[in-house]
Amino acid sequence: MYQLLRNSQQQPNRLNDDLLPFHKKIGRSGPFPTGYRGKIMAFKQVSASMGERSESLLSADNHRPERHIVIDTLRQAAPLIGLKAPVIATLDVMLSCLPPTRQHNTVFASNATLAFRRNGISDRTIRRHAAILQELGLLERRDSANRKRFCRQNLAEGTALRFGFDLTPLFERFAELSKLAAQAAHENNQKSYLKAKIRAAANAILDAEPSNVDATAAIRSLRRSLSLEDCLNLLNSLDFEAIEAEQPCDKSSVQKEKMSGNDGQNVRHHHNSQKEHTDIESEQKSTAHPKDPKPFQISVLEILSACPEAAQFCVEPVKTMKDVVTHARTLAPMLGIDSRNYQDAQENLGIERAALTVWAIMQFHEKIRKVGAYFRSITSGKKSEGFHPEDLIRRLSRAEPQPA
Repeated sequence: MYQLLRNSQQQPNRLNDDLLPFHKKIGRSGPFPTGYRGKIMAFKQVSASMGERSESLLSADNHRPERHIVIDTLRQAAPLIGLKAPVIATLDVMLSCLPPTRQHNTVFASNATLAFRRNGISDRTIRRHAAILQELGLLERRDSANRKRFCRQNLAEGTALRFGFDLTPLFERFAELSKLAAQAAHENNQKSYLKAKIRAAANAILDAEPSNVDATAAIRSLRRSLSLEDCLNLLNSLDFEAIEAEQPCDKSSVQKEKMSGNDGQNVRHHHNSQKEHTDIESEQKSTAHPKDPKPFQISVLEILSACPEAAQFCVEPVKTMKDVVTHARTLAPMLGIDSRNYQDAQENLGIERAALTVWAIMQFHEKIRKVGAYFRSITSGKKSEGFHPEDLIRRLSRAEPQPA
Protein backbone atom coordinates (compact mmCIF):
# COMPACT_ATOMS: atom_id res chain seq x y z
CA MET A 1 0.00 0.00 0.00
CA TYR A 2 2.80 2.44 0.86
CA GLN A 3 4.48 1.67 -2.45
CA LEU A 4 1.28 2.39 -4.39
CA LEU A 5 0.83 5.75 -2.68
CA ARG A 6 4.42 6.72 -3.40
CA ASN A 7 4.10 5.80 -7.06
CA SER A 8 0.94 7.89 -7.39
CA GLN A 9 2.65 10.95 -5.90
CA GLN A 10 5.60 10.62 -8.29
CA GLN A 11 3.36 10.45 -11.41
CA PRO A 12 3.16 13.83 -13.16
CA ASN A 13 -0.17 15.63 -13.28
CA ARG A 14 -0.61 16.45 -16.95
CA LEU A 15 -3.34 18.99 -16.36
CA ASN A 16 -1.24 20.91 -13.85
CA ASP A 17 1.86 20.73 -16.06
CA ASP A 18 -0.14 22.27 -18.89
CA LEU A 19 -1.16 25.14 -16.61
CA LEU A 20 2.38 25.92 -15.41
CA PRO A 21 3.24 28.37 -18.23
CA PHE A 22 0.00 30.31 -17.52
CA HIS A 23 0.78 30.31 -13.80
CA LYS A 24 4.22 31.79 -14.41
CA LYS A 25 2.67 34.69 -16.26
CA ILE A 26 0.14 35.65 -13.57
CA GLY A 27 2.53 35.13 -10.61
CA ARG A 28 1.67 33.98 -7.11
CA SER A 29 -1.65 35.82 -7.09
CA GLY A 30 -3.06 33.33 -9.60
CA PRO A 31 -5.50 30.56 -8.78
CA PHE A 32 -2.79 27.84 -8.67
CA PRO A 33 0.08 28.46 -6.16
CA THR A 34 3.57 27.21 -6.91
CA GLY A 35 3.95 23.58 -6.04
CA TYR A 36 0.23 22.86 -6.18
CA ARG A 37 -0.21 19.25 -7.38
CA GLY A 38 -3.84 18.62 -6.47
CA LYS A 39 -6.61 17.50 -8.73
CA ILE A 40 -8.46 20.08 -10.82
CA MET A 41 -12.11 19.68 -11.76
CA ALA A 42 -12.94 20.83 -15.26
CA PHE A 43 -16.45 22.07 -16.23
CA LYS A 44 -18.01 21.89 -19.65
CA GLN A 45 -20.95 24.09 -20.63
CA VAL A 46 -23.75 22.24 -22.38
CA SER A 47 -26.49 24.14 -24.22
CA ALA A 48 -29.69 22.94 -25.83
CA SER A 49 -30.01 22.78 -29.56
CA MET A 50 -31.66 25.65 -31.39
CA GLY A 51 -34.58 23.46 -32.37
CA GLU A 52 -35.65 22.92 -28.75
CA ARG A 53 -35.78 26.61 -27.86
CA SER A 54 -38.99 28.57 -27.95
CA GLU A 55 -39.07 31.73 -30.03
CA SER A 56 -41.99 33.22 -28.07
CA LEU A 57 -41.51 35.92 -25.46
CA LEU A 58 -40.92 34.84 -21.88
CA SER A 59 -43.76 37.00 -20.59
CA ALA A 60 -47.25 36.69 -22.02
CA ASP A 61 -48.40 39.89 -20.31
CA ASN A 62 -46.44 42.45 -22.30
CA HIS A 63 -49.34 43.72 -24.41
CA ARG A 64 -51.91 44.16 -21.62
CA PRO A 65 -52.39 47.39 -19.71
CA GLU A 66 -52.08 47.29 -15.96
CA ARG A 67 -55.10 46.75 -13.77
CA HIS A 68 -55.21 50.21 -12.18
CA ILE A 69 -54.97 51.87 -15.61
CA VAL A 70 -57.89 49.80 -16.89
CA ILE A 71 -60.07 50.68 -13.90
CA ASP A 72 -59.21 54.40 -13.96
CA THR A 73 -60.02 54.52 -17.67
CA LEU A 74 -63.36 52.78 -17.11
CA ARG A 75 -64.27 55.16 -14.29
CA GLN A 76 -63.69 58.15 -16.53
CA ALA A 77 -65.54 56.62 -19.49
CA ALA A 78 -68.37 55.27 -17.32
CA PRO A 79 -70.89 58.09 -18.07
CA LEU A 80 -70.63 57.45 -21.81
CA ILE A 81 -71.00 53.65 -21.70
CA GLY A 82 -73.56 53.40 -18.88
CA LEU A 83 -71.37 51.78 -16.22
CA LYS A 84 -72.15 52.24 -12.54
CA ALA A 85 -69.59 52.34 -9.74
CA PRO A 86 -70.65 48.99 -8.14
CA VAL A 87 -70.24 47.19 -11.48
CA ILE A 88 -66.78 48.68 -11.95
CA ALA A 89 -65.85 47.52 -8.45
CA THR A 90 -66.93 43.97 -9.32
CA LEU A 91 -64.88 44.10 -12.52
CA ASP A 92 -61.90 45.29 -10.49
CA VAL A 93 -62.25 42.21 -8.29
CA MET A 94 -62.34 39.97 -11.37
CA LEU A 95 -59.14 41.57 -12.65
CA SER A 96 -57.48 40.95 -9.30
CA CYS A 97 -58.08 37.20 -9.76
CA LEU A 98 -55.98 37.11 -12.95
CA PRO A 99 -52.30 36.18 -12.56
CA PRO A 100 -49.87 38.89 -13.71
CA THR A 101 -48.11 36.57 -16.20
CA ARG A 102 -50.56 34.49 -18.18
CA GLN A 103 -51.60 33.37 -21.64
CA HIS A 104 -55.33 33.88 -21.11
CA ASN A 105 -57.81 36.35 -19.62
CA THR A 106 -60.23 33.91 -18.00
CA VAL A 107 -61.33 34.29 -14.37
CA PHE A 108 -61.79 30.92 -12.66
CA ALA A 109 -62.77 32.28 -9.22
CA SER A 110 -66.13 31.17 -7.88
CA ASN A 111 -68.95 33.52 -6.96
CA ALA A 112 -68.15 32.94 -3.28
CA THR A 113 -64.56 34.10 -3.81
CA LEU A 114 -65.67 37.12 -5.81
CA ALA A 115 -68.26 38.02 -3.17
CA PHE A 116 -65.65 37.72 -0.41
CA ARG A 117 -63.23 40.02 -2.24
CA ARG A 118 -66.14 42.35 -3.00
CA ASN A 119 -66.78 42.90 0.73
CA GLY A 120 -69.53 40.33 1.06
CA ILE A 121 -72.10 41.23 -1.59
CA SER A 122 -74.68 38.63 -2.50
CA ASP A 123 -74.30 35.91 -5.10
CA ARG A 124 -77.25 37.39 -6.98
CA THR A 125 -75.46 40.75 -7.25
CA ILE A 126 -72.38 39.03 -8.72
CA ARG A 127 -74.52 37.36 -11.39
CA ARG A 128 -76.32 40.64 -12.16
CA HIS A 129 -73.04 42.56 -12.53
CA ALA A 130 -71.62 39.84 -14.78
CA ALA A 131 -74.72 40.06 -16.98
CA ILE A 132 -74.33 43.85 -17.26
CA LEU A 133 -70.68 43.51 -18.27
CA GLN A 134 -71.63 40.88 -20.83
CA GLU A 135 -74.33 43.14 -22.32
CA LEU A 136 -71.82 46.00 -22.63
CA GLY A 137 -69.36 43.76 -24.49
CA LEU A 138 -66.68 43.82 -21.78
CA LEU A 139 -66.99 40.18 -20.72
CA GLU A 140 -67.76 36.82 -22.34
CA ARG A 141 -69.11 34.02 -20.21
CA ARG A 142 -68.00 30.44 -20.98
CA ASP A 143 -69.96 27.96 -18.86
CA SER A 144 -69.11 24.31 -18.35
CA ALA A 145 -71.65 21.49 -18.16
CA ASN A 146 -71.86 21.70 -14.36
CA ARG A 147 -71.53 25.53 -14.26
CA LYS A 148 -68.14 25.27 -12.55
CA ARG A 149 -65.14 27.38 -13.54
CA PHE A 150 -61.99 25.42 -14.21
CA CYS A 151 -59.29 24.67 -16.77
CA ARG A 152 -58.30 21.39 -18.39
CA GLN A 153 -55.10 21.16 -20.46
CA ASN A 154 -54.11 18.69 -23.14
CA LEU A 155 -50.32 18.69 -22.98
CA ALA A 156 -49.97 16.33 -25.91
CA GLU A 157 -51.79 18.62 -28.36
CA GLY A 158 -51.04 21.92 -26.59
CA THR A 159 -54.70 22.93 -26.14
CA ALA A 160 -56.77 23.89 -23.11
CA LEU A 161 -60.42 24.15 -22.13
CA ARG A 162 -61.12 27.24 -20.01
CA PHE A 163 -64.53 27.73 -18.43
CA GLY A 164 -65.18 31.02 -16.62
CA PHE A 165 -65.42 34.77 -17.18
CA ASP A 166 -63.35 35.68 -20.24
CA LEU A 167 -62.17 39.33 -20.06
CA THR A 168 -60.54 39.34 -23.48
CA PRO A 169 -63.20 41.73 -24.93
CA LEU A 170 -62.27 44.27 -22.24
CA PHE A 171 -58.61 44.34 -23.29
CA GLU A 172 -59.51 44.34 -26.99
CA ARG A 173 -61.70 47.42 -26.53
CA PHE A 174 -59.27 49.27 -24.28
CA ALA A 175 -58.19 51.67 -27.03
CA GLU A 176 -61.82 52.57 -27.67
CA LEU A 177 -62.40 53.03 -23.94
CA SER A 178 -59.38 55.35 -23.72
CA LYS A 179 -60.89 57.61 -26.37
CA LEU A 180 -64.21 57.62 -24.52
CA ALA A 181 -62.42 58.53 -21.29
CA ALA A 182 -60.72 61.49 -22.98
CA GLN A 183 -64.05 62.55 -24.46
CA ALA A 184 -65.74 62.32 -21.05
CA ALA A 185 -63.01 64.44 -19.46
CA HIS A 186 -63.49 67.07 -22.18
CA GLU A 187 -67.27 67.09 -21.66
CA ASN A 188 -66.88 67.44 -17.89
CA ASN A 189 -64.67 70.46 -18.45
CA GLN A 190 -67.24 71.97 -20.80
CA LYS A 191 -70.09 71.31 -18.36
CA SER A 192 -68.21 72.94 -15.50
CA TYR A 193 -67.63 76.03 -17.63
CA LEU A 194 -71.26 76.20 -18.80
CA LYS A 195 -72.59 75.78 -15.25
CA ALA A 196 -70.43 78.64 -14.05
CA LYS A 197 -71.63 80.75 -16.98
CA ILE A 198 -75.29 79.89 -16.29
CA ARG A 199 -74.91 80.81 -12.62
CA ALA A 200 -73.24 84.12 -13.48
CA ALA A 201 -75.90 85.00 -16.07
CA ALA A 202 -78.78 84.07 -13.74
CA ASN A 203 -77.33 86.16 -10.91
CA ALA A 204 -76.90 89.12 -13.25
CA ILE A 205 -80.55 88.82 -14.32
CA LEU A 206 -81.78 88.52 -10.73
CA ASP A 207 -79.83 91.61 -9.71
CA ALA A 208 -81.72 93.62 -12.32
CA GLU A 209 -85.05 91.77 -11.96
CA PRO A 210 -85.38 89.80 -8.70
CA SER A 211 -88.68 88.20 -9.74
CA ASN A 212 -87.41 86.69 -12.97
CA VAL A 213 -88.81 83.16 -13.24
CA ASP A 214 -86.34 81.81 -15.82
CA ALA A 215 -83.27 82.84 -13.82
CA THR A 216 -84.68 81.31 -10.61
CA ALA A 217 -85.50 78.05 -12.42
CA ALA A 218 -82.02 77.96 -13.97
CA ILE A 219 -80.32 78.21 -10.59
CA ARG A 220 -82.53 75.41 -9.24
CA SER A 221 -81.76 73.24 -12.26
CA LEU A 222 -78.04 73.40 -11.52
CA ARG A 223 -78.64 71.22 -8.45
CA ARG A 224 -79.47 68.28 -10.70
CA SER A 225 -77.12 66.17 -12.77
CA LEU A 226 -77.17 67.78 -16.20
CA SER A 227 -75.76 66.65 -19.51
CA LEU A 228 -73.83 68.88 -21.86
CA GLU A 229 -76.90 69.33 -24.05
CA ASP A 230 -79.02 70.25 -21.02
CA CYS A 231 -76.50 72.92 -20.02
CA LEU A 232 -76.54 74.42 -23.51
CA ASN A 233 -80.36 74.50 -23.61
CA LEU A 234 -80.50 76.03 -20.16
CA LEU A 235 -78.02 78.74 -21.13
CA ASN A 236 -79.97 79.54 -24.30
CA SER A 237 -83.18 79.90 -22.31
CA LEU A 238 -81.75 82.84 -20.35
CA ASP A 239 -82.21 86.32 -21.75
CA PHE A 240 -78.86 88.06 -21.28
CA GLU A 241 -76.56 89.99 -23.54
CA ALA A 242 -73.06 89.24 -22.26
CA ILE A 243 -71.14 88.35 -19.10
CA GLU A 244 -68.49 90.82 -18.07
CA ALA A 245 -66.31 88.11 -16.55
CA GLU A 246 -66.09 86.20 -19.86
CA GLN A 247 -63.05 87.40 -21.77
CA PRO A 248 -60.69 85.94 -24.37
CA CYS A 249 -58.18 83.56 -22.82
CA ASP A 250 -54.68 85.02 -22.95
CA LYS A 251 -52.35 82.10 -22.27
CA SER A 252 -49.31 84.29 -21.69
CA SER A 253 -50.93 86.30 -18.90
CA VAL A 254 -52.92 83.66 -17.06
CA GLN A 255 -52.59 84.16 -13.32
CA LYS A 256 -53.79 81.60 -10.83
CA GLU A 257 -55.52 82.88 -7.73
CA LYS A 258 -56.70 80.84 -4.77
CA MET A 259 -59.62 81.96 -2.57
CA SER A 260 -60.83 80.62 0.73
CA GLY A 261 -64.28 79.13 1.12
CA ASN A 262 -66.41 76.95 -1.12
CA ASP A 263 -68.55 77.65 -4.18
CA GLY A 264 -71.66 78.28 -2.06
CA GLN A 265 -70.26 81.39 -0.38
CA ASN A 266 -70.99 84.73 -2.03
CA VAL A 267 -68.48 86.83 -0.10
CA ARG A 268 -64.97 85.57 0.57
CA HIS A 269 -61.61 87.10 1.21
CA HIS A 270 -58.41 86.54 -0.74
CA HIS A 271 -56.15 84.13 1.03
CA ASN A 272 -52.70 83.28 -0.29
CA SER A 273 -51.17 80.32 1.52
CA GLN A 274 -48.13 80.32 -0.72
CA LYS A 275 -45.14 82.63 -0.47
CA GLU A 276 -45.55 85.82 -2.48
CA HIS A 277 -42.88 86.42 -5.09
CA THR A 278 -41.21 89.79 -5.35
CA ASP A 279 -40.34 91.52 -8.59
CA ILE A 280 -36.74 90.37 -8.32
CA GLU A 281 -37.76 86.72 -7.88
CA SER A 282 -40.15 86.82 -10.81
CA GLU A 283 -37.49 88.41 -13.00
CA GLN A 284 -34.97 85.74 -12.02
CA LYS A 285 -37.49 83.00 -12.74
CA SER A 286 -38.29 84.36 -16.19
CA THR A 287 -34.62 84.65 -17.15
CA ALA A 288 -33.59 81.31 -15.62
CA HIS A 289 -36.12 79.28 -17.60
CA PRO A 290 -36.48 80.69 -21.12
CA LYS A 291 -39.12 79.29 -23.43
CA ASP A 292 -37.68 76.74 -25.86
CA PRO A 293 -34.04 77.99 -25.91
CA LYS A 294 -33.05 75.33 -28.44
CA PRO A 295 -34.96 73.97 -31.43
CA PHE A 296 -36.95 70.78 -31.18
CA GLN A 297 -34.70 68.03 -32.53
CA ILE A 298 -36.03 64.51 -32.11
CA SER A 299 -37.68 62.13 -34.56
CA VAL A 300 -40.83 60.09 -34.25
CA LEU A 301 -38.83 56.86 -34.61
CA GLU A 302 -36.73 57.80 -31.56
CA ILE A 303 -39.90 58.40 -29.56
CA LEU A 304 -41.43 55.06 -30.55
CA SER A 305 -38.25 53.12 -29.77
CA ALA A 306 -37.70 54.85 -26.43
CA CYS A 307 -41.33 54.60 -25.21
CA PRO A 308 -42.78 51.20 -26.17
CA GLU A 309 -45.21 51.28 -23.23
CA ALA A 310 -46.97 54.33 -24.64
CA ALA A 311 -46.74 53.04 -28.21
CA GLN A 312 -48.64 49.85 -27.39
CA PHE A 313 -51.81 51.85 -26.68
CA CYS A 314 -51.82 53.51 -30.12
CA VAL A 315 -54.95 52.74 -32.11
CA GLU A 316 -53.54 54.10 -35.37
CA PRO A 317 -49.91 54.21 -36.58
CA VAL A 318 -47.90 57.15 -35.24
CA LYS A 319 -46.07 58.78 -38.15
CA THR A 320 -45.93 62.51 -37.40
CA MET A 321 -45.52 64.74 -34.36
CA LYS A 322 -49.21 65.58 -34.65
CA ASP A 323 -49.97 61.89 -33.99
CA VAL A 324 -47.62 61.97 -31.00
CA VAL A 325 -49.44 64.98 -29.52
CA THR A 326 -52.88 63.46 -30.14
CA HIS A 327 -51.90 60.20 -28.45
CA ALA A 328 -50.37 62.08 -25.49
CA ARG A 329 -53.69 63.84 -24.88
CA THR A 330 -55.34 60.42 -24.72
CA LEU A 331 -52.73 59.02 -22.31
CA ALA A 332 -52.75 62.03 -19.96
CA PRO A 333 -56.10 61.30 -18.21
CA MET A 334 -55.17 57.61 -17.99
CA LEU A 335 -52.08 58.53 -15.97
CA GLY A 336 -53.95 60.91 -13.66
CA ILE A 337 -52.85 64.16 -15.37
CA ASP A 338 -55.77 66.59 -15.41
CA SER A 339 -56.45 69.05 -18.20
CA ARG A 340 -55.30 72.07 -16.18
CA ASN A 341 -51.85 70.66 -15.46
CA TYR A 342 -51.49 69.55 -19.07
CA GLN A 343 -52.44 73.04 -20.26
CA ASP A 344 -49.83 74.57 -17.95
CA ALA A 345 -47.21 72.19 -19.33
CA GLN A 346 -48.06 73.25 -22.88
CA GLU A 347 -47.72 76.92 -21.94
CA ASN A 348 -44.38 76.38 -20.23
CA LEU A 349 -42.73 73.77 -22.48
CA GLY A 350 -44.67 73.90 -25.71
CA ILE A 351 -47.13 71.47 -27.30
CA GLU A 352 -44.54 68.94 -28.54
CA ARG A 353 -42.44 68.91 -25.36
CA ALA A 354 -45.52 68.48 -23.14
CA ALA A 355 -46.56 65.49 -25.26
CA LEU A 356 -43.02 64.05 -25.04
CA THR A 357 -43.16 64.28 -21.25
CA VAL A 358 -46.36 62.21 -21.17
CA TRP A 359 -44.81 59.57 -23.44
CA ALA A 360 -41.72 59.36 -21.24
CA ILE A 361 -43.67 59.15 -17.96
CA MET A 362 -45.76 56.30 -19.40
CA GLN A 363 -42.54 54.27 -19.70
CA PHE A 364 -41.82 54.29 -15.93
CA HIS A 365 -45.13 55.39 -14.38
CA GLU A 366 -45.28 52.33 -12.10
CA LYS A 367 -42.28 53.74 -10.19
CA ILE A 368 -44.05 57.05 -9.49
CA ARG A 369 -46.37 57.32 -6.52
CA LYS A 370 -48.45 60.26 -7.79
CA VAL A 371 -48.06 60.76 -11.52
CA GLY A 372 -50.12 63.95 -11.65
CA ALA A 373 -48.05 65.70 -9.00
CA TYR A 374 -44.79 64.51 -10.58
CA PHE A 375 -45.87 65.79 -14.00
CA ARG A 376 -46.79 69.19 -12.58
CA SER A 377 -43.48 69.40 -10.69
CA ILE A 378 -41.23 68.81 -13.70
CA THR A 379 -43.26 70.78 -16.25
CA SER A 380 -44.50 73.87 -14.39
CA GLY A 381 -43.41 73.46 -10.78
CA LYS A 382 -40.24 73.83 -8.75
CA LYS A 383 -38.32 71.17 -10.71
CA SER A 384 -39.21 72.55 -14.13
CA GLU A 385 -36.10 74.72 -14.38
CA GLY A 386 -33.69 73.16 -16.85
CA PHE A 387 -36.03 70.25 -17.67
CA HIS A 388 -35.87 69.11 -21.31
CA PRO A 389 -38.04 66.12 -22.36
CA GLU A 390 -35.70 65.39 -25.28
CA ASP A 391 -32.90 64.46 -22.88
CA LEU A 392 -35.27 62.17 -20.98
CA ILE A 393 -36.34 60.44 -24.21
CA ARG A 394 -32.72 59.87 -25.21
CA ARG A 395 -31.89 58.38 -21.80
CA LEU A 396 -34.83 56.02 -22.11
CA SER A 397 -33.69 55.08 -25.61
CA ARG A 398 -30.26 54.14 -24.29
CA ALA A 399 -31.84 52.14 -21.47
CA GLU A 400 -34.06 50.11 -23.80
CA PRO A 401 -32.48 46.77 -24.88
CA GLN A 402 -31.55 46.78 -28.53
CA PRO A 403 -32.78 43.84 -30.68
CA ALA A 404 -30.13 41.27 -31.52
